[in-house]
Amino acid sequence: MRIAGRRLYYGVFGCLFFLFWLLFKVGGMPVIPLALLSTTVDVAISMGALVVTVEVLLPRLIYRRKVALFCAFFLALVLLGGTAIILSQLRLLGRSLSGYQKDIEHYHEHYFYWFWADLIFGSYFMVFFISAVGAAVQLAIGRMQAQHQLDQVQREKALSELEFLKQQVNPHFLFNALNTVYYKIDRSNGQARETLQRFSNMLRYQLYECNNTLVEVEKELLFLRSYVDLQKERLNDNYKITCGDMDGIQDFLISPFLLVPLIENCFKHVSGHPDRENTIFIDCRMEEGTFRLYTRNSIVEGPEQGSGGGGIGLENVRRRLALVYPGRHELTTGRKGLFYEALLRIQIK
Repeated sequence: MRIAGRRLYYGVFGCLFFLFWLLFKVGGMPVIPLALLSTTVDVAISMGALVVTVEVLLPRLIYRRKVALFCAFFLALVLLGGTAIILSQLRLLGRSLSGYQKDIEHYHEHYFYWFWADLIFGSYFMVFFISAVGAAVQLAIGRMQAQHQLDQVQREKALSELEFLKQQVNPHFLFNALNTVYYKIDRSNGQARETLQRFSNMLRYQLYECNNTLVEVEKELLFLRSYVDLQKERLNDNYKITCGDMDGIQDFLISPFLLVPLIENCFKHVSGHPDRENTIFIDCRMEEGTFRLYTRNSIVEGPEQGSGGGGIGLENVRRRLALVYPGRHELTTGRKGLFYEALLRIQIK
């Protein structure tokens, strides 16, 4: 709570406390001016102790983890404040501590209970209660503000990290796409222009429609389809590319460029057998509120080649999934025979 806010809090609380305590005082002091003055003394000293506790003791001792020293100073403050109220109230009534025995003999039990229960215990308890409750409220507010700031920092950190990861993926994709355009330059001008136009549309989507954390899944899948079509152009007839129907997937948002690395890995690590068919299979679908992407590509023989497990692609996907869909996703990848498979599930509903 800022200083201006605390001043308002002190003002409102002090006024309410004064009105409540005045009603209590009037019951025991029929003389209104005396009741007003007595109430003013109680409220002024109690509020003073509250301000000292919140503005001095908390920041200089509690916030610095000096708990024992805080307790000592707080106890001294309560004793000082309570004693000031006791002496002030006795003076207002025309009495003093030195006249205690005389008043007891004159008023008997009535003065005894008033002196020890109302004046002594009541004064110390009031200073303690007001200061302790005020400190507790300030600590609670401070804790909530600190948690809010921590949450804000974590959100900003996550968004920054997410943006950084996206920027890592994008240049990598652009590099591959530019290579594809390069392969098309030597073909007919019509094909080259068509490929360049397709790439231009993809670049436009990347630059102008992906500024938000989430985008419409229809646009993302259209981008994927264009990417697959673009990659097909650089492959020969020895490759069979199967991409399932994506038209039925709609009406939810997804993190942009989250799926591209999985598709990209298929083309990057697909086998290159000259004497037999090389395959890539891509399938997207919805299954009971869960988005599912499955990819499979043929790989070359050998324990390590064609795994697709290295590089920044899959690591970025896993990290972004943890940031955007914590507890709502599952990504499994691995080699199965002469194929490499990846299965991604994201819970949408």
